[in-house]
Amino acid sequence: MRISRMLLTAALLIATVPALPAQAAASFPRIDASGFQLVSGDTFATYGARVAQLETKPALAPVGVTEVLAASNRTGRALCHSTYLTASLNPQGFCWQDGEDDDENVWIPQGLSGSGDAQPAGGARRVVVASWHNSGDTAIRVSLLDLATNKYRHVLLVEPTADGNFQAVAGHGHGLYWSGNMLVVASGGAVLRVFDLRHIWRTDTSTGEVGLGADGKYHALWHAFALPQVGAYWYSGGGCASTTGVRPCFASLALDHAGTGSFVAAEHTTKGGGRIVRWPLNKTTGLPAAGTDGVVRAVEAFNSPVWGMQGAVSYNNSFVIAGVCPEYADNIGDGVDYPSCLHRGTGGVSTSVWTKAPKNTENLSYWPATDELWVMNEQLRERVTVHVAFP
Repeated sequence: MRISRMLLTAALLIATVPALPAQAAASFPRIDASGFQLVSGDTFATYGARVAQLETKPALAPVGVTEVLAASNRTGRALCHSTYLTASLNPQGFCWQDGEDDDENVWIPQGLSGSGDAQPAGGARRVVVASWHNSGDTAIRVSLLDLATNKYRHVLLVEPTADGNFQAVAGHGHGLYWSGNMLVVASGGAVLRVFDLRHIWRTDTSTGEVGLGADGKYHALWHAFALPQVGAYWYSGGGCASTTGVRPCFASLALDHAGTGSFVAAEHTTKGGGRIVRWPLNKTTGLPAAGTDGVVRAVEAFNSPVWGMQGAVSYNNSFVIAGVCPEYADNIGDGVDYPSCLHRGTGGVSTSVWTKAPKNTENLSYWPATDELWVMNEQLRERVTVHVAFP
C-alpha cells in the first residue's frame, strides 16, 4: 500500500519495540488432509525437452547462481526501517536498494528462501532468494542476494513455449522454497512451478520484450537473466479454494528440515480458518515426494487461528505464523497499515503471539545450521529482510 514518506530520525527508523504482554493461547487443531493431492502430469518431460531445445541456441547457454551473483547490479543497505520485532531478539538483516525496490510498487516482494534451505547443513556462501510480482501480476521475478556484500540481481521467471520460444510466468509469486538445485514457486494459489538453478539464461536488456525479439536477440522484460520453468504441480481438476474443500490455496511455502523433510504451505484469509498443510519432500531431488502412482499426498494439515495469515514455517512440530496482531483485528479494512505479528505454537495444540513484526510481513524461512528465522515484508518504503533466532 502506498503511504506518505515520514520524516523520522534514523533512530526511530531502526527502532524495535518492547516485549509484548502475554496473549491467550488459541486452538491450532489438526484437520483431515487425506484428500489433499498434487499431480505433475508430463510437465517435467515436456518442459525438459523445451529447455534442452532452447539451450542449443548459443545465446541461451545455461549459467548458474554464481554467474548471476557475479553480475550483480544492485546493493542492499544496512537495516534502514523499523522491524517492530522485540528488541531482545536482536534482529539483523538488510533493506533493498533505495529507489524502485523500496519506494515503488512496480515490483512487490512475496516469497523468501535461501542457501540455508538449499544447504541445510550450511555452506560457504550465504544467499537470500526472494520472489516478486509486478503490479499487474503479469510477471514474476526472483532476486539473488549475497549476504557477504548485500549485492544482488533480479532474474525473470519464464515458461518455455511449444513454438520454441519462452514467455513471462504470470502470477503473484506467493511463496517459494530452494532445495538443492530446485526452486519451487507458488506462482498462483493453485500451481507450484519448478525451476532448476543450473539452467539460467543470459538475456539482452535493451527492450521489454520476453523471448525472441524483433532484433533476433532473446529478452526478458529488461532483465539480464531468465530462469525457465522445468515442471509443475497442481491439484487434479485444477483450481483452489481457501478454508474449504480438498484444494487449499498456496499463499506461502517454507521448508521444514526436520526428519525426512517436508514443506508447509499456508492459505491467506482475512480472518482465522486458513489451513496450513504439510507436504512430503524428496530431499534428494528437492521436489515434492510422490508415491509410485505419481501423486503427492499431504502429510497433515492444521486449521490456523491466526487472522490475516500470510506465511508459516515449522521445524519438527513447532510453528511460526505471520499474520494480524490481536489488538489490530478490529481494524482490518480501515486503510491503515499496522505492524504484523509473529505467532508461535505447536501443531495440534495451540498458538500465541510471540512478537510484533514488520508491516505486511509475508513469507518466513528457517535455516537450521545457523538457527536463523528469516522474515520478509512487502510494505512500501518500509521493506526489510531480517532474521532472529527460531523460538
